Amino acid sequence: MVRLLNAESLTLQQFKDEACPPYAILSHRWAEDPSTEVVYDDMAKFEDIRHSSVWKKAKSAAKIVAACQTVLELGFVYLWVDTVCIKQDNPMELSTAINSMYRLYHDAEVCIVYLYDYPTAEVQTLSQSDWFTRGWTLQELVAPQVVKFFDKNWDYIGKTGDLAAELTHRTRVHKKYWTSNAPVNYAGVSERMSWMAGRKTTVPEDIAYCMLGLFGVNMPLLYGEGKERAFLRLQEEIMKYSADHSLFAWEDDSHQCCGTGLLAPSPECFRSTGHYRHRSDQRNNRPYQMTNKGIAIDLPLVHLEENDFVGALNCHDEEAKSVGLYLRKVSGNHYCRVRPEKISQLTQAPPRQLQSIYVNKKDPLLIAGMIDRAKDGGQ
Repeated sequence: MVRLLNAESLTLQQFKDEACPPYAILSHRWAEDPSTEVVYDDMAKFEDIRHSSVWKKAKSAAKIVAACQTVLELGFVYLWVDTVCIKQDNPMELSTAINSMYRLYHDAEVCIVYLYDYPTAEVQTLSQSDWFTRGWTLQELVAPQVVKFFDKNWDYIGKTGDLAAELTHRTRVHKKYWTSNAPVNYAGVSERMSWMAGRKTTVPEDIAYCMLGLFGVNMPLLYGEGKERAFLRLQEEIMKYSADHSLFAWEDDSHQCCGTGLLAPSPECFRSTGHYRHRSDQRNNRPYQMTNKGIAIDLPLVHLEENDFVGALNCHDEEAKSVGLYLRKVSGNHYCRVRPEKISQLTQAPPRQLQSIYVNKKDPLLIAGMIDRAKDGGQ
């Protein structure tokens, strides 16, 4: 079922998925105070809200009315707006909506982006808009087939193809995804992760949840688990469906003095590693998986000194050179990642022989103890 706003009557209507009419979809920045946004329960008294000069939701109502007018001018009758088409206080409905939101944007005939702060004295160029700093707006930018931008006065700015150069410079999303209709899933895992670097969400866990559709995965929403745990779960879900080793190609200079695991603590770790690509020649296409001993993975190991190695990933840089991770043996075939602030650039082809090893997922306290034991001679 999908709930849509009728732009002519300003009323909500519900449709079965197979009977859903063509619709436009709105992408916008929520107000700093979410309580000033018109939500589902307000629609019963929408006329009172929109004509009130003192009601705190009047500004939000004006935005919805203007969006409806724009949609009608574009030739559509129905509009999907997250604030009113989802019962925000219904956990099950909210979870369903978030897990299917990428599809909602992808299936829309057109996405209209409203930039409330452009142009102003503080925001003089399109890319300076606060809209580009939000986590949720990433999928709203790349999922739809057609995206049209409107300024604070609802004057048309242009569509993604017209603005490709500026959008690419601001978002790190390659212009080919707007100018040649290249599917977003052509982008590697690290590339898509890099698009999220620098963005933020009001609710911490949403930094992971807003990326579900970007990777075509689903998972339960556990608000309260914290953003790092939510992001780890996201990566675990990606592992179930993707063999792309660039998931592990990230850098984090905040853990230079201790070991870490294969999974990143934040999308920010991919900011400068989006150019790594999974090898298409399938030289190492063995599956990897999560176990109670860590991530079980087969990698060629290049010995450096004592217990230190480089584990060569099945991916490469822009010059087609192999890259790897610095690993330290802590016991038997159990390793942890060290020097996470740097990806190793291999100057020679890695060994062809693969080693079956376990690498910690992420547990800094446990890993620190294991490293100490390794230094004391543990094998």
